Amino acid sequence: MNIRLTFLRLLQWLGFRAKSYQTQLVAEVPDDPHPFKVYAIGDPHIWQAAFLCPCGCGHLIQLSLLKSDSPRWDLKVDRDGNATISPSVWRTLGCQAHFFVRGGRIIWCDDHTK
Repeated sequence: MNIRLTFLRLLQWLGFRAKSYQTQLVAEVPDDPHPFKVYAIGDPHIWQAAFLCPCGCGHLIQLSLLKSDSPRWDLKVDRDGNATISPSVWRTLGCQAHFFVRGGRIIWCDDHTK
């Protein structure tokens, strides 16, 4: 497990809350994506979600929302704009972060990469 991810989990365990992940509707992935933004991509139909990895590695995560794709995810947005993505996101390369996005918050999963 990398040190950055361990530190983020420690802060969460101690009760510190990160900013919430807000959803922004866009036609395409921005050239310079911002942290704590989940971009709902598509006009008029949302077909993809994109956001920077919450571990801080800087990787842009892009998830298909198309029902015909496999794997695919669901994106729900509450009335405050907070994102919920299901199922979990697990990067199999790079930082190997594994987490849920629920109500705009990141919920880290146990490290199964050892």
